Amino acid sequence: MGKWSTIFVAIELVVCLLGIIFNGLVILTMHLQEHPSPLTTDVSHPQYRAVPLSLARHFQNEWPFGMAGCQAHAFMIFLLALVAITHLAAISVGKYFTISRSLSYFSKTKVLLIILACWIYSFGFSVAPLVGWSRYGLEGTNETCSIKWESSLPGDKAYFGVIFIACYFLPMAVIMFCYYKIHEASKHIVGNTCQMGGVAMTVSQALMKKHRKSAMYFLVVIAAFLLSWSPYAVVSFLIIQRGKLNPIATSACSVFAKTSFLLNPMLYAVISRKFRRMILAIPFSRQNRVIEPAALPSSGSEVLAL
Repeated sequence: MGKWSTIFVAIELVVCLLGIIFNGLVILTMHLQEHPSPLTTDVSHPQYRAVPLSLARHFQNEWPFGMAGCQAHAFMIFLLALVAITHLAAISVGKYFTISRSLSYFSKTKVLLIILACWIYSFGFSVAPLVGWSRYGLEGTNETCSIKWESSLPGDKAYFGVIFIACYFLPMAVIMFCYYKIHEASKHIVGNTCQMGGVAMTVSQALMKKHRKSAMYFLVVIAAFLLSWSPYAVVSFLIIQRGKLNPIATSACSVFAKTSFLLNPMLYAVISRKFRRMILAIPFSRQNRVIEPAALPSSGSEVLAL
């Protein structure tokens, strides 16, 4: 197991260090914006904060604080993963309403309530194993900790079913439905604007281009999240069905899933030109930074735009 242990710790070290850098830069640039999006900022929260416990386990050859440390690590990883996928589902709904409801639907207060709801929803499912409904523990090669998927107790089996439906398939269904509707609404709006003329058509096309680009960015983020977590979801499902699986495969998928905490800010850095411009302006005071052309007027829905 020595070789695999080295690979696992190397991946987690990279995720932790680069996660601190990239997430920090994303959060900083969002706060420098005139109208930062609370929902977008919250989905970029430092999810890598749970990784140091796992790193300490590799260097100490045991979990800090024993099994309690293992369970704390598993709880934080599971909580932050659920927060991420519920946020992405909420953003998909927001993007759909933003485009379909004349580009104005959500106020900042509504967005803050949505954020709170996402955290409460995620906390409810992730805290359940700590209070007796299923449990957290060692998995795979004992290098990682998660839900004890191999449990055959009827109550635990019920929890597994609820988790897969409420925390994986339901958010996925919401995301797929919303992006299908976004595609349909975009075609309808573009068809209507083609019948306009002059400034009205130009303004409508510019606003539609802005919001469609924002929606496509989040679609890429969603795809990256699923690419990271789907192998672990498949492995977990197989363990539920068979009772056991190759321990190296289990731990490898668990470690790979943590890369999602790094992919989100990296994709933001690659895709967003505004992010790159603001990074270049950070060494200067806000008063002296480059003034961009005035944006087209928008409504309260701006809190859900990038």
